[in-house]
Amino acid sequence: MGLKESGLTGTLLLTVSMTCFGSSFILGYNGGVLNLPSENVKRFIAGHVSNTPDDLSQDEENKVWVMVAFSNAAWVIGGAIGAFSCGWLADGFGRRNSLLINHFIAFVGAIISAASLKHYAVLFLGRFILGLNCGVTIGVASMYLMEIAPISYRGSIGACHQLAVTIGIFISYVVTLPSLLNNGGRWPWGIAVGEVPAVASLIILPFCPESPRFLLLSKKNEEAAKKAFERFNAKDDVNTFISEVKAEVAAAESQPKFQFGQLFTEKDLRMAVLIACLVQVLQQLSGINAVITYSSLMFKAAGVHEDVMPYCVCGIGLFNVILTIISLPLLDRAGRRTLLLWPTVLMAISLVVLTFTVNLEETFKDQEVWNSVLSIASIVFIFVYICGFALGLGPIPAMIVAEIFRQGPRAAAYSLSQALQWLSNLLVLLTYPSLNLMIGGYSFIPFLIVVVVCWVFFFLYMPETKNRTFDEIAQDLTSGKVVVGRQAQS
Repeated sequence: MGLKESGLTGTLLLTVSMTCFGSSFILGYNGGVLNLPSENVKRFIAGHVSNTPDDLSQDEENKVWVMVAFSNAAWVIGGAIGAFSCGWLADGFGRRNSLLINHFIAFVGAIISAASLKHYAVLFLGRFILGLNCGVTIGVASMYLMEIAPISYRGSIGACHQLAVTIGIFISYVVTLPSLLNNGGRWPWGIAVGEVPAVASLIILPFCPESPRFLLLSKKNEEAAKKAFERFNAKDDVNTFISEVKAEVAAAESQPKFQFGQLFTEKDLRMAVLIACLVQVLQQLSGINAVITYSSLMFKAAGVHEDVMPYCVCGIGLFNVILTIISLPLLDRAGRRTLLLWPTVLMAISLVVLTFTVNLEETFKDQEVWNSVLSIASIVFIFVYICGFALGLGPIPAMIVAEIFRQGPRAAAYSLSQALQWLSNLLVLLTYPSLNLMIGGYSFIPFLIVVVVCWVFFFLYMPETKNRTFDEIAQDLTSGKVVVGRQAQS
């Protein structure tokens, strides 16, 4: 089947590639780039905190680890601010132009990060600026991809964002292996080189069209919207698209211009806002960071040599990429609701098993055979957990927010839900180390509770969005009724 027969166009493929490579990839890269170099970062900060960095007092040791944590917190805080701003950027400058502005922010962050060895404050500033970039990316890139995608490919194209994120994480692990840029003073370059795709996209993306929906709904430029639609979509009828969007315009024009505060006051939006916020919070509070943190301990307990550990971490990253690729066709075949619900059950089962195996490992630590068996079981269920995450909670949240809102509230909903996602990330970052210290392997239980409660809510109220227009989905959510047994499948 050729491009024309499939409904895909060269312009669409180029735009999706540049958006994912220049934006989504960088989001994943910056999320993983300080994982392996954490010891080198600690040593670097210790050199500024103490005259004897190899012989720190307890107070100095604590101060250094707080600063190492802050290097990640600065990125998350920047991300929350960027996410909260993405709606205004997307509506004010357009989806594509917002990404171009964001590429420039990434370039500035890369320059500053490359100079991190001057002082740890420079590292914090660079991470904060890169956080701004990533916060804008997670909202605007997803919005742009979902608006330019033909309806029958919306799930697959929307999931390309998450695929690029997982590839970015994997490449960040590879680049920061000890044999590459995680050696001595080279780790700042490990941060900086990840922003190269932004420069490439800054050059190529201006040749790609703006979102047709944005051009018609926000700019009232029907001719430009038609041309953009035809460049993106060789399958669907342009006049049908224009008619659908005009109907949405007519409905929107009967109401005052949408204001951010209406997300909290409009009864018709209540269920959509709740779903959008919960799905983003669940992604962060599902325990993914706890599982990844425990993975290195479990590999160690299973007898994996310390020199091999970074390659095991890379293996987890590669496994996540492969599973995300597998999820691409499933999103349009199985539907978003199905893939949100049932892979999450796998995650819940894995959290239960990991709670038992991690705690039993401590009980049987003096019995080599049992300890090895439990460690291997833990590793197996880490991969089962990642499988569930990659098929469901990984790709679904970013695209679901675009699908359950009409054009008017969509950007504001992205700002709110993405900001909550970053704040949830910050909550885990600040509380998980203490939680782990206090209750050890039982630290999986709070995440399990969140997963179960959210799963019940989504089972009752989350409609299927596959092969449905944005307006149809919004109407389904307006009633706020239980959707079990009455999904509009097609």
